[in-house]
Amino acid sequence: MTVEDNEQIKNSLTENRWFRLAKDQCLNSLHQTRFGAVLILKNGKYFSACNVEKSHPLIRKHYDFFAVSLHAELNALLRVNVVRHRHQIAGSTFYVYREDRNGWLKPAHPCSSCFSIMKDVGVRKCFYTTSDGYNVTYL
Repeated sequence: MTVEDNEQIKNSLTENRWFRLAKDQCLNSLHQTRFGAVLILKNGKYFSACNVEKSHPLIRKHYDFFAVSLHAELNALLRVNVVRHRHQIAGSTFYVYREDRNGWLKPAHPCSSCFSIMKDVGVRKCFYTTSDGYNVTYL
């Protein structure tokens, strides 16, 4: 893939409002592997976050591997007031974006633990970047 191909794919992705917001979050990440995520609730409210190099008690509970960072998907979910928005989370949609430090689009397929958490809270769809565009998983 050429630099021009990469830029064209990124431009087409960021025409989508949610991928654009996820990309903005990704670029805010200080982590070596940068991810950004946006959770869109059924009522249209959204919560966005990037991955960060810190831990959280939920990491030990849900992740079957040693995670030294808070994944962007979990970070976005933690920003939601679950009591206030619990009925809006069921049926919601995630967008996950990943780009390396050189600007190359990378696969952002959520890990199995993030998918498990998404299913548990009722997320219906997850769109994520691939090296040549995006893919969607229905949960």
